[in-house]
Amino acid sequence: MSVRLKIYFGFLAICLLWGSSWAAVKLGLETIPPFLSLGIRFSIASIILGLVIIARRLDVPTDKKFWKLVFILCSTSFTIPFMLIYWAQIQVNSGLASVLFATFPLWVAIFSHFFLPDERMTPQRIVGMALGFLGVVVIFNNGFSDMSRTTLLGMIALIIGAIIQAFGLIALRRFGKHMHPVMLNFWPMLLSAVILFAVSIGTEDYSTVLFDIKAIGSLVYLSIFCTVVTFVIYFWLVKHIEAVILSQSAFITPVIAVFIGVIMMGEGFTSTAYIGSTIVLIGVAVATIGDLVAVYRRKISET
Repeated sequence: MSVRLKIYFGFLAICLLWGSSWAAVKLGLETIPPFLSLGIRFSIASIILGLVIIARRLDVPTDKKFWKLVFILCSTSFTIPFMLIYWAQIQVNSGLASVLFATFPLWVAIFSHFFLPDERMTPQRIVGMALGFLGVVVIFNNGFSDMSRTTLLGMIALIIGAIIQAFGLIALRRFGKHMHPVMLNFWPMLLSAVILFAVSIGTEDYSTVLFDIKAIGSLVYLSIFCTVVTFVIYFWLVKHIEAVILSQSAFITPVIAVFIGVIMMGEGFTSTAYIGSTIVLIGVAVATIGDLVAVYRRKISET
């Protein structure tokens, strides 16, 4: 299989898996508190990745550049954004949560302009970003009088999570292109699991924790498919396509997440939320479609 075809299949896989992850997280949070759930998820994923490292006899890097990136990714790709996302999903339905996180490519475009010399801002990206932010305003204007304080804070947490994870992608794109994707997942994820367990022990109540079939199924699915598989593919894709193009997966995943949330989980969506969500996704598409077209006009790097 050619590198180009692998890129297409890899991109499709992360869209489908991450699109379904929002509903899986929501189901798991019904009986397991967020930070404990995350700690277990990253622990299972770390064990699997550790076995891959042993099986493939991968050498652990010793250079400072690698370990500096590990700590950056631990904070910006895993620990902080996922804590915000999981906590927010207790307050916000899975479909709307995925749409708010879809502002991710807009933040990537901004950070790329300042930190990646070859991925500068264009008029098209500016228009797309303006539309995206307009959509967010519409969503947040969905009747503040009827919106609880925790729901509002949850929506804000999702956007902050998107901003932080966008910075993580830029750091990965700038410093991690020549590092092994399994190593770049294993160490940050392992550190995140330790931090999350510590936070969970100090802040969460375990008296109502229930590991039923639904919770266990959610954890297994999220750990294997939505963490190990997706992040290894994602980090591999970073080596082959621009950050802004890769971040376009956030345009497709909300469509899948909203479909699952509304059709399969019975989540409600107001007309204002639908309008705002549509504007957000159109903005993301406008901001990134030019970059996607450019992929077809040049040979994709085959490193």
